[in-house]
Amino acid sequence: MLKQIFISLGTNIEPREGRLAQARELLRAEEPLDWQESKVYETEPWGETCQAKFLNQAVGFQSERTPHELLKLCKDIEKKMGRQKRDKWKEREIDLDLLYCGSSITSDENLTLPHPYITQREFVLKPLLDIAPNFIDPQSGKPVSEMLEQLHH
Repeated sequence: MLKQIFISLGTNIEPREGRLAQARELLRAEEPLDWQESKVYETEPWGETCQAKFLNQAVGFQSERTPHELLKLCKDIEKKMGRQKRDKWKEREIDLDLLYCGSSITSDENLTLPHPYITQREFVLKPLLDIAPNFIDPQSGKPVSEMLEQLHH
C-alpha cells in the first residue's frame, strides 16, 4: 500500500548544493512517485554549534516500502555519498533523516517514527511546510504548520 513519505536532507560540507542535488537524484531514482521537494534553506548548526552552516531541504514521495526499508535506502545513499562516521551533531557530508512513513508510529533500536526531534527543529519543519503544510503528525495530531508555529512561541 502506498504511503506518504517525508525525508529531511542536510549537509554542511562543500560542495553543499552539489551534495543535496546528488542525494535528491539518488532518492528520486529509487522513489519517483509523486515526487516533491522544498526550497533549500541555509541554517545554523543544531546541537554542536561551532561548525559551518547547513543547507537543508525536505522531499516527499509515495512509496510501498516499509519504514525499515526506507531507513536502509537512506543509509545506503549516505554511504554511497561518502558519509563519514562522526560524533552526534557534527558536520555531515550528507544526512538523510526519515521523518514520516505515512501514519506509522514505531520505535526500536534502529528507528523512531515520527522522527523524534521534528518538533524542535525549524530546519526540518520549515522545508516540510513548503511541501506538506497540512500533513498531520500521527503522534501529536497536529499539522506541520501548527508545529512550526508552536516552535516560535
